Amino acid sequence: MGISDTTSTGGAGQVRGDRRWLALAVLLTGNFVTILDLFIVNVAIPSLRADLAASDAQVQLVLVGYAAAYGICLLNGARLGDLYGRRNIFLAGMAIFTLASLLCGLSPTPAWLIGSRILQGVGAALLMPQVLASLRLLFQGDERRKAFGILGAVQGVAASLSQIAGGWLIEHAPAGMSWRMVFLINLPIGLLAIWGALAFVPQAAPAGTKRLDLPGAVLSALGVALVLVPVMLGREAGWPAWSWGLPLAGAGLLAAFWRYETVLPRRGGAPMFDVTLFGQPGFLAGVTAMFLLYSAISSFFLSLTLLLQAGLGLAPLAAGLVFTPSAIAFFAGSLSGPRLARLIGPGALLAGQLAFVLGLALSAYVGARAPQALEWMVVGIVLNGFGQGVVIPLALNLLLGRVRDEQAGTASGTISTLQTVGTAVGVTVVGVLFFAALAQAPTADAAAHGQALASATRYNLLAGLASLALFAWALRVPKSASGTG
Repeated sequence: MGISDTTSTGGAGQVRGDRRWLALAVLLTGNFVTILDLFIVNVAIPSLRADLAASDAQVQLVLVGYAAAYGICLLNGARLGDLYGRRNIFLAGMAIFTLASLLCGLSPTPAWLIGSRILQGVGAALLMPQVLASLRLLFQGDERRKAFGILGAVQGVAASLSQIAGGWLIEHAPAGMSWRMVFLINLPIGLLAIWGALAFVPQAAPAGTKRLDLPGAVLSALGVALVLVPVMLGREAGWPAWSWGLPLAGAGLLAAFWRYETVLPRRGGAPMFDVTLFGQPGFLAGVTAMFLLYSAISSFFLSLTLLLQAGLGLAPLAAGLVFTPSAIAFFAGSLSGPRLARLIGPGALLAGQLAFVLGLALSAYVGARAPQALEWMVVGIVLNGFGQGVVIPLALNLLLGRVRDEQAGTASGTISTLQTVGTAVGVTVVGVLFFAALAQAPTADAAAHGQALASATRYNLLAGLASLALFAWALRVPKSASGTG
C-alpha cells in the first residue's frame, strides 16, 4: 500500500520523517542500478563476446546503446515526471529497466542484447530524473543537503564497485551463466525497488504543463545514431561510402535538431534543450569540457579492461580488483577537491584535470612499453581516479554557477545528458581505434593489447587536454558576463 499518511495535505514534502528516509532508500536503489549498469558491463565483455560470437562493433554497441538511449531520453524523462507524477514515472522506468535486464540476461544473439540494452537505457532515463526531483520535494534545508550527499556517495560507490561486483558475479555464476549474471542481478533489486516505491514513495500531484518534445527527441536520437553506428560498423566493413555518408547525414540531422530547438519557443512550444544556455560563454566552454571529460573516462576503462582480460589473461574478478585503487583515489579526490579550492581557488579544478591527463599518459606509456607492469599501470589509474574526484564536483559547481537561478534545473539536465552522450561518443571512437590497432598486430598477445591501449588512449589524451583548456577558459569568464544570456 502506498503512502497516504502525511502530516498535512501539503504533498510530498510533508511525509513523516521516518518514511521519508525509507523513500530515500528506495529512490537511491534505482539510482544505484542505473549508474552500475553504465560500468559493470565492461568486465563482462570478454565472456559475452566469446559466448555470443559478437564482433568488435557489436561489443561497442552493447555499451553505446545503453549510454546513448539514457542520455537522449533523459530530459523528456524529467518532463514526463512533471506531467504524470514522479512516482508513476519512477515505477514505469524501474519496470522497463528490470524487464530489459531480464531480456539482456536471456539474450541469444548480439542483436537481441543490443536492443535490450537500448531499452534498459530508456528505463534508466525515465527513473533517474524522478530520483533528483523527489529528493527536492521530500527534504528541506540541512536534511536536503544530507540527502544529496548520500546520493553522491551512492553514485560513487556504484561506479567504483561495478568492476569488482561484475567480476565476482561472473566467477561465481552457475554453469553457463557467466556474463548474464551482471544483468540478472538487477531483477531482485528492481522488484524490491518497485515494491518499495509503492509502499514508501509518496504520490505527488503532477506539476507540469509543458508538453513532450517528441520531434526533438526523434531528431536527436536519429542524429546521434547515424553519427555513431556507421563509424563502429564501418571499420569491419573496410570503410565503405556509407560509413562516411551516414555520419554526415547524422550531423545534418543534429543541426536540424538545434535549429528546431531554437525556433520552438517562438511557436509556443517547450524544447527539451534550452539552447539559450549555450549562448553564455562560460557555460558553453564548461559543458563542452565536461562532454570531452566523460568521453575520456569510460572509454579508457574499456581499453584497460580488454588489456587486463584479453591481453594479460586476468580473470574477471582479478581484473576488477585492479580498478580498486582508482576507486579509492576517486573518493579521496572528491573529499580533497573543496579543500583544494579553498586553498588555491579555481586552480584546484585545473590541477585535478591535469592529474587526470597525467594518469592517462602514464597508462598509455606503460601499455606501449611494459603492459605486464601492473604496479605502474595502477599508479596511472590512481592519478586518473583522483583527478576525476577533484574535477567532477568542482566542474558541476562551476557550470551551475554560470547560469541564472531559474535555469539551474534545465542546466543540470543538459549537463547530465551531455555527460552520458559523451560517454557514448568516447566508447565509439576509442573502441574503433583500439580494435583497429589490435587488428594490425600479428598476434593478439599482451604486447599487442598494450600497443592497442596506447594507440586508443591518444584520443583520451587529446580530449583531456582540450577539457583542460576549456575549463581554463570557462574560469576566466566573469559570472556577470555568462549570466546575462
